[in-house]
Amino acid sequence: MEVILNRETFLKSLQFLDLVVSSRTSLPIASDVLISTKDKDKCILVGTDIETALSVEIGCKVVENGEICIPAEKLYNAVKELSGEEVILKTQDEKSPIAQMFCGKVKNTFIGQPAKNHPGMPQIDQKQAKSSQIQINSDIVLDAFEKTIFATSKEETRYYLNGVYVNIQKDVIKFVSTDGRRLSYITRTLEGSKVVASGIIPTKSVDRSIDILKKSDSENCKITLLQDYFILEIDNLCFVSRLVQGEFPAYEQVIPKITNTLKIKAGKLLKSIKQSSWVTTEKGFGIRFLFTKNLLKLSLAIESVGISEVEVDVEYDGKDVEVKFEPSYILDMISVLDEETDLIIGINEPHSPWTFQPADDKDYLYILMPMKL
Repeated sequence: MEVILNRETFLKSLQFLDLVVSSRTSLPIASDVLISTKDKDKCILVGTDIETALSVEIGCKVVENGEICIPAEKLYNAVKELSGEEVILKTQDEKSPIAQMFCGKVKNTFIGQPAKNHPGMPQIDQKQAKSSQIQINSDIVLDAFEKTIFATSKEETRYYLNGVYVNIQKDVIKFVSTDGRRLSYITRTLEGSKVVASGIIPTKSVDRSIDILKKSDSENCKITLLQDYFILEIDNLCFVSRLVQGEFPAYEQVIPKITNTLKIKAGKLLKSIKQSSWVTTEKGFGIRFLFTKNLLKLSLAIESVGISEVEVDVEYDGKDVEVKFEPSYILDMISVLDEETDLIIGINEPHSPWTFQPADDKDYLYILMPMKL
């Protein structure tokens, strides 16, 4: 194999692959990047940690076809220190796992592995994948993932909650996550879609999708949900992840009917919670919220530490209600909103779920179960 690559393009591709390639794996080959040629002017780079895989297709000049596996971290560290515009990568012969890289006066030799040892990308039924694919604005997906990932469960026993549930129903796509104490729920519209599909995307894969979407400049992306796999495609990138196998709870049944609400700036609520939280940051010590006419009082007391009391002026004309919340659960939600966002709090009984919703986004709902008073 011999290929001539643009150094910046090559480096950027390796940066994407770094999101997936695992250095901590029982399968050593999974820490390598598979490099293979395609046609006369394309090169494909593949990285995997077995549960997920990412392929990047880049333009290049193919002098001689071939393929090889090279340790991803070593290759990335070497390429980022080069200063020339072009990189030449070549192997001695098909049977030898040795690759040489030339750039200007720099020559690097890598001891790799045969390409046949690499797992590569999962085998996907392309016809089925095409029929289950939707095109959607990248910012919509990024926003939805960021507003749901924090509410996924980390308990191994309830593995079916360890991810974001994505449900595509033709012209509507829903993103849902819950850990049993809270639920984050987003609905967005699709144009011209006839796809009906659903699946639970593992939290780790959602996190990697967020990183990929942030690094990409593409306006749109493609999403595919199959029986076993989630696929995210952006330009020359294809990210594939196994789905969590299990049945997601009937989330719409837990959405409470709210008759009384209160409006407050997200930043104002954020500040008041932080002013109350100095007493302790440990979970289990919830902040008491007392809602009275035009006033919200927050308090937190620990006998061996002290007491915090904060008053916030609000527009509220309902009955007095006292409730206790785990502060981090509210801060998680506020952190993905603009501080100037008007937040509508759906007030319920102290033992029933409450709702939090941006005034300018009726299709995003956060539901939180109070703690015992």
